[in-house]
Amino acid sequence: MNRSLIALGMTIACAAWISCATKTELSGVWKSDSPATAAMERILVIGIAENDIKRRTFEDGFAAALKEQGVDATPSYRLLPNPERLSKESIQRAIRGRGIQGVVVTQLVQVDERQEYVPPKTYVSPNYYGRGLYGYYGRGYEVTHQPGYTINTTIVRLETHLYDAASAELVWAAHSDTFNPKSIDDGVGSVAKKLSKRLAADGFTPKK
Repeated sequence: MNRSLIALGMTIACAAWISCATKTELSGVWKSDSPATAAMERILVIGIAENDIKRRTFEDGFAAALKEQGVDATPSYRLLPNPERLSKESIQRAIRGRGIQGVVVTQLVQVDERQEYVPPKTYVSPNYYGRGLYGYYGRGYEVTHQPGYTINTTIVRLETHLYDAASAELVWAAHSDTFNPKSIDDGVGSVAKKLSKRLAADGFTPKK
């Protein structure tokens, strides 16, 4: 097969793979102007979701990512199994006497579906591989056409708040955009890893 065709095929395949790969970006981060909070070593993780399975999946994933950063993180469903009864009082009772220093709450903001059309392109390349001098001039140039294609992108935006458990004051907040999650576990893993590392970088959890 002509090498220009092989290279073109690899380019298209790479572009398609990159467009479908899961990644998370932080589109906005806020930190309190109050004096720096000591790194939190024990955190309660609360996920607000449309059903209990998604809630538990998110809380487990975020807690696991925080534990990799050296945090003793507890999914809230272990202490607050009924999501419909979450309240200030129930959360205070759950964290009392457990040494929990922070409460992180995450909820879905929106899911955005986008389509981007990539127009067709034409490439002109010399076709002289494996040919002698006269074969090169006799063959000339080869024209290769790349058809147009559509890239579908799914963006899941979450809002995450970190509260100081003692004062109940908001100390950190972030918006995260996760692109093309292949599953709930895949999306949770991507956003949890990003958020946990940023919390450590900002000094709210231990730095490894």
